[in-house]
Amino acid sequence: MRTPIRSEPEAFTFAMLSAAAIVVCVLLGWLVAVWLGVALFAVALLAAVAAYLRAPNPDRRAALREAEHAPHPHGARDGRRHVLVVANETLAGDELRERILDGHGAGVEVDVLAPVLTTHLQLGVTDVDRETAAARERLERSLAWARAQGIDARGTVGDASPALALEDALRDFGADEVIVVTHPRDRELWQERQELERLRGELDVPVDHVVVGEPDAG
Repeated sequence: MRTPIRSEPEAFTFAMLSAAAIVVCVLLGWLVAVWLGVALFAVALLAAVAAYLRAPNPDRRAALREAEHAPHPHGARDGRRHVLVVANETLAGDELRERILDGHGAGVEVDVLAPVLTTHLQLGVTDVDRETAAARERLERSLAWARAQGIDARGTVGDASPALALEDALRDFGADEVIVVTHPRDRELWQERQELERLRGELDVPVDHVVVGEPDAG
């Protein structure tokens, strides 16, 4: 969650806008009707909250970019291209294999991040045991697929928070490229929505996307 007030100029702007909104609402309530002033204040408050929630989070951007450029304890060996694959769906298919190898063959190392995919309610009550088990199974099947394709891969199960899972993976592994593997749009979960836009806006490395529609994928 981003900090509401990040600097003195932001605090001053917030105070001035709040004072102006209160003055307008009070005047409107005094000159026209009290209920109208209250209604206007409520609308202004909702608009401010909506604008805040839609605004880019500079803290998140800094965290992902910092993780991307930090030293990586388990990064690729020297001279090898390192690909981070976000496996929202089990890895499969010729298209994905070609995207991963990209003509580099044995010179590619892959880290597979299998996020725990949940509903908002499950995440809120931390009841994610079944989803964690599904992510672990998805990771095992993905690594088995990679081995069958001759791809040097390892992997981990990620946190149920998409931003935290990506930050942890980038800080530990790093990446020369990120490939996000998702469900088809009619089956995507809330964690997958706007994931590509967020990553492409916050990372300096290429971010690619492959849709895999394997019916029995986790």
